[in-house]
Amino acid sequence: MSAVRAESTTFDRRAVLKGFAGAGALGLLAACGGTNAKDQPSSGTGGDGSAGKAESGTLSVWGGVPPESGPDDMFAAFMKKYPKIKVTYTRYVNDDPGNLKVDTSLQGGVPIDVIVSYGPSALTKRATAGLLLDLTDRIAAESAFSAYTPKEGSSNYVFDGKVYTVPMVVNPVTVMINQSMLDAKKLTIPDNWTHEEFRAIAKELSADGIYGTFDTPPVARQELGPDYTYKNGGTESNYDNPLFAQGTQLRVDMIGEKSAIPMTEILAQKLQVYSQAPFLTGKVGMLINQPYLLRYITDTKEYPHDFRTTMKPLPVAEKGKEYWNSGAYGDHVAITTRSTNQEAAWTLLKWWATEGGQYMVKGGRYPILRENLDVDSMVKTSVGAEGDRLFDVDSVRSALFDDSLKMPIDTIQTAAPEMTTIMTSLDQQVYMGKLSVAKWASEAKRRCDAAIAKAS
Repeated sequence: MSAVRAESTTFDRRAVLKGFAGAGALGLLAACGGTNAKDQPSSGTGGDGSAGKAESGTLSVWGGVPPESGPDDMFAAFMKKYPKIKVTYTRYVNDDPGNLKVDTSLQGGVPIDVIVSYGPSALTKRATAGLLLDLTDRIAAESAFSAYTPKEGSSNYVFDGKVYTVPMVVNPVTVMINQSMLDAKKLTIPDNWTHEEFRAIAKELSADGIYGTFDTPPVARQELGPDYTYKNGGTESNYDNPLFAQGTQLRVDMIGEKSAIPMTEILAQKLQVYSQAPFLTGKVGMLINQPYLLRYITDTKEYPHDFRTTMKPLPVAEKGKEYWNSGAYGDHVAITTRSTNQEAAWTLLKWWATEGGQYMVKGGRYPILRENLDVDSMVKTSVGAEGDRLFDVDSVRSALFDDSLKMPIDTIQTAAPEMTTIMTSLDQQVYMGKLSVAKWASEAKRRCDAAIAKAS
């Protein structure tokens, strides 16, 4: 049973390959001898969908989560239940150099059995390059995985009617708030609040050298949902939609009134990577992010602080309307085509999705399938040994285990890397006052349309 609702469509393989041509996907295809997703055997089981029996052997698993933040405990529990299967874990850094290392290792013959991909870009490269085993039949044979089959509205990424991964976690975006700063101003935040109320709260929390918020609500994403940066089936960008300018103007205005931290400080201190630092040092009162940041909040040795964190759902444009959460399904776990232990690997994937995910909660990663898990125990793990001192625990439960959230699954990737680079540069310029919002919008539309045309 899925923790949240999702909506997706099917990838068009040709469009995806065109989108990633400039990012090295075609090089991966060549390195793999022309193997592609369509040419793979369906599951390594003769196509009958049987999962086979758990075998003995050693599984090499590569993922981006530090081993002490869940993987060590999870794999120890797995090996206790399946003593004939040994797991070794290699952590890679989930950034561009780290993902390049993974892809090079996969195509170069490094013995990796199971790989965790984070985000559609890395996953699409690996799936379309023939590096991942087709799991369509195996997934269809498991009733617990019905949401991950290649059907309409799948909660999985679908490539030409096939699926290659089991998504393990749901990452809802929430607002983390310094409760001491709220108390000092005698402020109360309702569970259902608006963008205007968010801005007003941020202004109240601001002081000399202190900013009410690190970032601002994702206005366009909330309204538009999946593939929000594209229109007309991915043939052009959507940056002429006024919602983008509206969201950008909100942040520009809040930086101007000093209720949001300036982009100059973010870039100078590399806070775009370490956004937990200004929050946990009291420099900003609110931080919009995914729950993996809880592992920093509970790490009081690295980030000593004496306030409680309250968590609230994203503010919305209008109360009473349904909006998209800007989070995502994540940790897409796959078996590699070169694995010599595919049956044992499938045993691991099934256990990870239905039982093992609870061990990853300590690292801020929340399992999608929760029917057989103790939510109270996961909440306790989330907040750590000093839970009541560090968190409003009830707010953590409400924010992170909200089954009503509507989560988007992006399926169009045409020129996605190029568009990301373009928008990062334009965002920095507009938030530093070097571009007007109108110029930002026109440049975003012009340059992203050109990137899409080049990739198509």
